[in-house]
Amino acid sequence: MLCIYLGHCDRCLGDLTVDDIIDAVAWCGRNVADFTVDYDAVKEFLDVLGALFVYLKEKHAITSSLAPHLAKSQLLKDDGTIGIIDSDGDFLPGEEIRKDTATPDSPSKIFLNVGEAMTELLEELHGFFQQDAFNLDLERAVFFYQGFTKSEKKLEEAESEEFWQTFWDYFLFDYHLILDDKTPLKHFAQKGITKYRPLVLELCRSRLALFSVVGTEDGEIYQCKDFLTDEEYALNLPLSPDMNTDDMLILGHIFYNKTMVMNYVRCFKIAKLSRKRLRDQLISFFQWYKIQEPEGSMENFIARHPMVIRRAVYFAAHYFPFAVFPYTTQVQDYAPPVIRGGRDRVVTCVEKMMTPQHFSCRDVVLSMRMWLDFVAAGGEVNGEVPEVWASGIIENYIRLNKAYSYSVQNVANICWHMSVKDLERAAAKIKATLHLEDYDPRYCNEEGTLTMLLNEGDF
Repeated sequence: MLCIYLGHCDRCLGDLTVDDIIDAVAWCGRNVADFTVDYDAVKEFLDVLGALFVYLKEKHAITSSLAPHLAKSQLLKDDGTIGIIDSDGDFLPGEEIRKDTATPDSPSKIFLNVGEAMTELLEELHGFFQQDAFNLDLERAVFFYQGFTKSEKKLEEAESEEFWQTFWDYFLFDYHLILDDKTPLKHFAQKGITKYRPLVLELCRSRLALFSVVGTEDGEIYQCKDFLTDEEYALNLPLSPDMNTDDMLILGHIFYNKTMVMNYVRCFKIAKLSRKRLRDQLISFFQWYKIQEPEGSMENFIARHPMVIRRAVYFAAHYFPFAVFPYTTQVQDYAPPVIRGGRDRVVTCVEKMMTPQHFSCRDVVLSMRMWLDFVAAGGEVNGEVPEVWASGIIENYIRLNKAYSYSVQNVANICWHMSVKDLERAAAKIKATLHLEDYDPRYCNEEGTLTMLLNEGDF
């Protein structure tokens, strides 16, 4: 912890004063997740520093060994409590001078035993999400991960150790839960019980990234370049020193202020021309997504469509990517409507019809947008009762995403047994007014976008 502190402050070991040692204890309390600011922990910290300083003084490396001892006399009280700082490492009232001159905090929490903590945290997460309440989500996530493909070429063999390792990596960090559209990790951060909450919160800040290695100095820290944004960052990668990273793309979750990746990353050898076509393909999908979310960034796109990234990279490594993005749209300058409180009856019907059928929270939102767009486009809303309009919205939503096997009669049945004639009449009016397209970028969901990708070739 002392070495980490020295790496964040502007002082050298031999120059540390008693005030610096107190600042070090406070800084570690605020920034090191494993360090608990209590009497015993602070005493142990200062005892070790005291012994180190005595040793260094004997070796004539420093001129005085008193700083840790003097810091102990100020921080440790006779009644077994701590002075100057509180249990979070913050300075107490009256210590404003120390607070004003304190070493700035690290941008991310520091974990000394992150490997051991991660192992135990993953066991907690596996147990939490194997409850019956998440069975539908797990089945849906497996379908995202292994379904959709027409060929026998899968990302991994089902039931293999590699499959479950990569599946859980996808499920916990990338998948969106049906009921709240959060990733499981973020849902766990709000609802779960864990002794590693700081680590959970840090991991919630991670993101899926696709990058290449451009160099390394010591075989541990690699200079990397983001494949889609050209952003550069230095990562501690779990690669063997003799691994040839030429023509290689790496897919993994980066966190810890873009300095670390999760232990499991996937490496793909992809030739130069295939990489160019892959980049063009993913940029085209990003532009498709930007119509639906005009303010969305590349990071937002990857977070919304993680399986598009995973599948596209896998296919580029095993097949030859298509030279031209085969989809076009007439939609321009789309501004998604804001869904406010005090919803109208059609919006309420859409939600009540779709939710029991396990459409996701995101599906419901996109369907609501379709109705609000129809109203804004001057649709004759008084021509049908709300239930009929809702059925027409759902019928169009299912058809344009082209990822569902519902017949018209099936859709009518889930829409409170609406008559097919009424449903088709309402759906036709909505489609004509909004000029709906196959995979309409305004309302295309994750299933629809995956279907777009997989229909580009015979996968």
